[in-house]
Amino acid sequence: MSPPPSPDDLQRLSLNALRAAWRSRFTCTPPAFRSRDLVLRTLLYRLEEERFGGMKSGLKKRLTELEQRFVADPAYDPAPRIAPPVGSALVREWNGVRHVVLVTAEGFQYRDQTYASLTQAAKAISGTHQSGPLFFGLVGRATARPEKSTP
Repeated sequence: MSPPPSPDDLQRLSLNALRAAWRSRFTCTPPAFRSRDLVLRTLLYRLEEERFGGMKSGLKKRLTELEQRFVADPAYDPAPRIAPPVGSALVREWNGVRHVVLVTAEGFQYRDQTYASLTQAAKAISGTHQSGPLFFGLVGRATARPEKSTP
C-alpha cells in the first residue's frame, strides 16, 4: 500500500479529487457527502485511524449506548447537571470580597438579582465568562498529566 497523502496535499484537492483519493486509498466508494469539507474531514479521520488505530472498544460501546438513548428520546441530554439543592448558599471569595449566591426555585440569587444559571451568577461576580460550577467549586479542575521525562 502506498504511503498516505499528506494533509496539506489533501487540503488542495477539489471535491472530485478527494473522492478519487478515497477510492484509491480505501478501494471503496466514499461517503455521499456533498460538502468538500466533510469528505476531507472524513478522509483525514480514516487516515488517522489507519495510522494510529480506531476508537477503543469502551468508547464505541458508550457511543452506541448514547445513540440508542437519542433515538429513543430525541430530547435526551447526556450531560450531568450539577444542581445544588434549593436553599443552599454557595460562597466564593473573589478579589478579596466574599460573595454569596443563594439557590432558589427560580434560579440563583446574587445580591438583588436572580440568574437562570450559575454561570451567569459567576459572570456577574467576576466580570468574565466562567463555568459557574467550576467557579464555585462544585466540580474539580481536570488535573494535568505529569510530563514524561526522557533520559
